[in-house]
Amino acid sequence: MSVHPTAVVSKEAIISPKAEIGPFCVISGKAQIGAYTALDSNVRVGSPRGEVIIGEHNHLQAGAALGGPPQDLAHDDSPSKLVVGDHNRFGEYATVSLGSSTGSGVTQVGNHCFLMAYAHVGHDCLIGNEVVITNLAQLAGHVTVERKVVVSGMVGCTQFVRLGELSFLTAGTLVNKDVAPYSIADGRWASLRAVNRVGLRRAGLDASEIRNIGRAMRILMNNSFTIEEVTKKIIGECLPSPNIDHLMNFVRTSEKGILRG
Repeated sequence: MSVHPTAVVSKEAIISPKAEIGPFCVISGKAQIGAYTALDSNVRVGSPRGEVIIGEHNHLQAGAALGGPPQDLAHDDSPSKLVVGDHNRFGEYATVSLGSSTGSGVTQVGNHCFLMAYAHVGHDCLIGNEVVITNLAQLAGHVTVERKVVVSGMVGCTQFVRLGELSFLTAGTLVNKDVAPYSIADGRWASLRAVNRVGLRRAGLDASEIRNIGRAMRILMNNSFTIEEVTKKIIGECLPSPNIDHLMNFVRTSEKGILRG
């Protein structure tokens, strides 16, 4: 284990002998840091009132802060948790809060994610695998981000919204409703604009399935249909597939409402 002599490490911390802790880092409370995870300078992990578990092969760049108290005035200061998977990168001054007593009590970040400089992930957020959250993007508490989502710079998401898998949010967009899987969301207050064809191709979907998803998305974007009518038309007009099933389930289970055209 390489721990710089200027780092401050809690006696409760469990750090892999293969981890690297850089200068002026502060590790507080019950923090666990896995093998081959590297902390650059001035990184802060943990707090006295929570537990932080960070997996292997992560890179925390200068000034990143993981596991600070939830920014929730209703939080009663009871212990909560942040769980981070493997192969993630956190850019300069990126912040991820602990869970809160008003939610599940756990914030989670999956594997192979990249949170760029000054990005913020609020309390009780659930971040899936291979998610990119770009510079200055801000997620309020209780946001769910499914796999392979791209959140562009300066995006803001209000509490409890969901970002469906392989969706793409353009720069400066503000999101207050659920973003459907496989879609592109854009606008001062986001609207559903198109199918994320580039993302779908990169994910390995073939042309026929991309057309199938496009057919479903055109139905969803048509505001003349109710959500009940949308689901019936998608079932009737689109070929069955796991992607269509996921889209349908996402739409049916939305509590905040779905972005449409």
